[in-house]
Amino acid sequence: MQRYRPTWADINLGNIAYNVKGFRKHIPGPTRLMAVVKADGYGHGAAEVARAALAAGADWLAVALVEEGILLRQAGLAAPILILGYLPPESLSAVIQYRLTPGITDLSTLLMLEDEARRQRRKVGIHLKVDTGMGRLGPRGTDSLDLVRRVLASTHLELEGVFTHFATADEEDKGFTSAQLDKFKRIVETIKKDKPQAIAHCANSAAAIEIPEAYFDMVRIGISLYGLYPSPQVKKLVPLKPVMSLQTSIAFIKEVPAGTPISYGRTFVTSRPSRIATLPLGYADGYPRTLSGKAEFLIQGQRVPQVGRICMDYCMADITDLPEAGVGEPVVVFGSQGQAHISADELARLTGTISYEILCAVSARVPRYYQYQS
Repeated sequence: MQRYRPTWADINLGNIAYNVKGFRKHIPGPTRLMAVVKADGYGHGAAEVARAALAAGADWLAVALVEEGILLRQAGLAAPILILGYLPPESLSAVIQYRLTPGITDLSTLLMLEDEARRQRRKVGIHLKVDTGMGRLGPRGTDSLDLVRRVLASTHLELEGVFTHFATADEEDKGFTSAQLDKFKRIVETIKKDKPQAIAHCANSAAAIEIPEAYFDMVRIGISLYGLYPSPQVKKLVPLKPVMSLQTSIAFIKEVPAGTPISYGRTFVTSRPSRIATLPLGYADGYPRTLSGKAEFLIQGQRVPQVGRICMDYCMADITDLPEAGVGEPVVVFGSQGQAHISADELARLTGTISYEILCAVSARVPRYYQYQS
């Protein structure tokens, strides 16, 4: 379909490659790298990101949903794909059919998968998810060993890997992460006695950057694949480049006198004669309404304030100090323009969330345009 609305996201796949190669240099050579492309590649486009990551040196892909794995297979991706999340019983046939690797979290799912593998006369590799402190999916601690014994006794299941997820690896205090790591080490040591080739993995982006003892056989790179650090507390030991830039352009300019209210609720009133630009971008595009009156845009390489409440389809900017800016002028919502930069992290701080949410929130009605610039 022809796109007319001048609001879009630029996705630089060259920066995906840059970030993967940065981690490749940072981690030991034999350590595998899993590119996490769940949530449509954190809003960047899962298939496009996956291809770029694999070409740059990633070994595995990870998604949260069976449906996400199927879409990657249908897009022609042949690399191993781990399903990190919940497996509905009705999805197990498709898991096997599409050669997806299930992350098993409980005995019931394991037994149903075994029955389905037997029915299809297949042997299915699985990764066992254990809970060492996240409190979400998987058996706690040594309870996982009961599942291990069940898998090892199966003729239709193969214990291919074991993994856990850190709750606080992106915080300065690594005490709880160390406790999780100790629990995981004990489980891995027990498993490797019977299955030395099992792939152990627990390092997310933060741990892959800062905690070498968490590397094991593979690291999982999520947010940092897309060029962002997990939190301000994580040291910048791996150079990263942001992949997404959200852009729009000026659709309308109105010159108004002092005392003019702008947008719903009249929360902003001009204090001087002003030029107000209307931008075709709103909360339906994933630009949070909670940024109203807090954010800035880049126009002509300068920061200008967003004013008034953000609407579903529009928002307004005060361009009084840019007298030459006209309709059609490029606007950067987050990204770079000249030497100026607004990051997804900045928007996250302003709205009290994390950069992950800013990226994932960019909605499907915003087209993604792909380029490859090294």
